[in-house]
Amino acid sequence: MCIDSRQRGALVNLKWYYKKIIPFTAGAIFISAFILFTDDAPGNNFTYVGVNVCRECHGEDAIGNQHAIWVSSPHAKAFFSLLTDRGMVIAKKEGIDDPANHPDCLRCHTTGRGRYEELKSEGVGCEACHGPGSEYHKASNHVDYTNRENGYRKALRLGMYPIRGIDSLKRRERLCTSCHRDDRPCYPESHDEIHKQKIYIHTIDSLIKGNVNFKHRLRR
Repeated sequence: MCIDSRQRGALVNLKWYYKKIIPFTAGAIFISAFILFTDDAPGNNFTYVGVNVCRECHGEDAIGNQHAIWVSSPHAKAFFSLLTDRGMVIAKKEGIDDPANHPDCLRCHTTGRGRYEELKSEGVGCEACHGPGSEYHKASNHVDYTNRENGYRKALRLGMYPIRGIDSLKRRERLCTSCHRDDRPCYPESHDEIHKQKIYIHTIDSLIKGNVNFKHRLRR
């Protein structure tokens, strides 16, 4: 089949569109979604409800009792770790007399970056990683028994952070390492503790290959 110069030009433009515009647009959508579903986003009216609301469903053994997993994790003890002798020693090194009320400490040791007094005692709760749940916590706003992805997409529109699935590994990594940084004051000193706490991209997920469990320690 022969094509004239005008048709050839149109094909070149179409190829350029698919190579340049579409990937850029998709990337912009992903970035916008991650910015949108944070409690710092302008115009975001979603609020935190606390772990006890999440526990109403996610405390059931029938669906894995995610609340019990959280309770046994360091995240649940994050706030109270500021009150321990070790927490006080670390704070003193940073010139902080009261870590339990200092914004630099509360930013990563509480849900909502320390701005919500009523959430302090729960430490790093469900919504610190999944987003403020005032709307999506309702079953009708995140559960679709016929199509799980439809339920997830609805929850994203209602405050849930877009961090689920293999395509979101890098977003999960950024979320985790926003607090689990090497330059944080409470970075462990012993090699064993560093290895224990270090978060690698391939372990920020429920990864099980054959008989080998690659889940991160907080997920086991």
